[in-house]
Amino acid sequence: MILESSSKNSKLLLVIFGLVLLLGSLIFIYTNFFKKSAGISCTMEAKLCSDGSSVGRVGPNCEFAPCPSETFAEFGNEQVEKAIIGYLLNQQYFSWKTQADSHNFCVIKNILPNNNLFPLYIWAYCSEYIMEKDKLKQLSGFFGRAKINYPNELSFYDQSKFSYEVPRDGSYQDEDIKRIFPPEGQIGISSADREEMVRRIENLAVTNIQSWEKIKQAINNCEVKKAFQAHSREVSVDLKNGEELKAIEPKIDDIFDIISEVKDRCGSFPMATE
Repeated sequence: MILESSSKNSKLLLVIFGLVLLLGSLIFIYTNFFKKSAGISCTMEAKLCSDGSSVGRVGPNCEFAPCPSETFAEFGNEQVEKAIIGYLLNQQYFSWKTQADSHNFCVIKNILPNNNLFPLYIWAYCSEYIMEKDKLKQLSGFFGRAKINYPNELSFYDQSKFSYEVPRDGSYQDEDIKRIFPPEGQIGISSADREEMVRRIENLAVTNIQSWEKIKQAINNCEVKKAFQAHSREVSVDLKNGEELKAIEPKIDDIFDIISEVKDRCGSFPMATE
């Protein structure tokens, strides 16, 4: 009788132990998977990437997902690429306006991706766009290769220190290409690479123009908390609801001109530039 009772107690203990293990497993799964997934609620902001794409905030810390150019940078880091693009946008040879309200953008490709020191040899695609009846329209543009030089020093990429050299047109072009570019840089660009650059600049144009219109609307509606302008003409504004908007302004200081127009109605807020 004692043996039978002991056997029953052992079976009961095993059942209880099994139930405890099962309950512990369920709690672990719920805490580490279901509860975490349900608890993440990131704000619906978008970060504009230099290649024209945009990324949102992701869990678990609601940080912005990395831009494609941050995961594989042809120029060593994104700041070099942005500095070169900012320089090209301010050079009449690469970027110009035929219409007052147009937007200019540039995308670049490193001809020698293994080289991250100046001089850098690039393919550049710069173009002027407007939105017409919700469709992107190209007004003017440049596509070609260039040698970009800058002192290899620690600095914040002062645009006055940049310089460029490009082949002349006509009968001098082949001669200039051989003089300016190393042998690897004398090879033409593939159709796939050119199509990829077209896609990038068109995505960049559409995203930026739409974001710029949102920024102007937010300023007009007195929704802006603070604003910042970079040398590259990239503008970021923080809204009173916590949202952040970014875009490339059509020309330098456009953001401050728009803000000054509503200052009497909306009041002042912090503004900065680099």
